[in-house]
Amino acid sequence: MPTFTETMLERYSDEITVATQHPFLAAAGRHELTRDKLSEWLTQDRCYALHGYPKFIASLISALPLSSFPHQADAHKTLSLLSYALSNIDREVTFFDDLSSKYLVDLEVSPDEEERDNKLKRPIGSLQGQVLRPTTRAYIDLMIATGAEASRNGGNLEEAIVLLWTMEKLYNLAWKYAGSLSPSSSSSRNPSDPRTSAAITELIQNWTSEEFDLFVEKCGEEVEKLDLVEGTDAWERAEEMFKYVLYLEQRFWPDMYAGPSRGALGSLSRRSSMAMSRRNSENVSGRSSVNLSRRSSFILNNISDQ
Repeated sequence: MPTFTETMLERYSDEITVATQHPFLAAAGRHELTRDKLSEWLTQDRCYALHGYPKFIASLISALPLSSFPHQADAHKTLSLLSYALSNIDREVTFFDDLSSKYLVDLEVSPDEEERDNKLKRPIGSLQGQVLRPTTRAYIDLMIATGAEASRNGGNLEEAIVLLWTMEKLYNLAWKYAGSLSPSSSSSRNPSDPRTSAAITELIQNWTSEEFDLFVEKCGEEVEKLDLVEGTDAWERAEEMFKYVLYLEQRFWPDMYAGPSRGALGSLSRRSSMAMSRRNSENVSGRSSVNLSRRSSFILNNISDQ
C-alpha cells in the first residue's frame, strides 16, 4: 500500500510541477535571472528563513514528548532531526548574507504597493510589514501557528512534521529542476551578469547537495513514522497541510513577466482570490493549481485584505 508521502507526490503531481518548475526556476537554471529579480526573491526567502522557520522548529522541540521510556528512542531521533533543521536554517541565513556581500544581492527589496502586507501592524523582528509579500506573511504565520498548535496538543506533531517535510521536499525538487537546466554560457539567450550567475550557482549547489537530499529523506521518514491511514481524520488533516503548503509554494516565486511578483495573496477580495486561482489553473503551462478546502481558503482570505 502506498505511503502518505508517496500518495501525496503522485496525487498532486501536476500541482507539484507548477510549484517546482516555475519560470523563475527555469531562468535560474539557465542563468538568465537579473540581479533585481534574484534580489526580489531572496529578500522574501530570507524573511521566511529568519522570522518563521526558527520559531516553528523551536516550538516543535519544546513540544516533543521525551518522558515516556518506550518512545524515547523515536523521540530522540526526531529531536536530532529538528536540531539539525534549526542549525541548518541558521547556516542558511548566514549563507544569504554572504551572497549579499559577495555578489551585491539586495536583501531589502520592497514589493510594489499593491503587494505589500499593509495589514501587518507590528514588526516581525526588525522588518516592517512593507518588506513582506502577503504570501511570505502567510507562510510565516502558518509555521508559527502550527508550532504553537503542536504545543497546545501535548506534543502531537503530526501536522507539523508534514509541514516540515512538504516545505523541504518541494524546495529540493525545485532546485533540482533548476540544476538540471544549467546551460553553457554560449547557449543562454539573456545571460545573467557574472556576479548574479555565480550567486545562482551557489544556490543550486546548496539545495541539491547530498547532505540536503539526506535531510529531506529523513523528514519523509518522520512522516511515515506517523502511520497515517487514508480515510482517517489524521490523514485528512495531514493532506490538508500538504495542499496548503503546496498552494503557498506555487505563489512564492517571483513573476518573471512584469515587475515584482503578481499572484500574491494580499489586497484581494474573496471573489478576486477565487478568480486568481482560476487564472493560475489555466495559465501555468496548462497545469492545475491546488484546489484548497474551505478551511485553508478561509485562512488565506483572512490573511489577505478584505
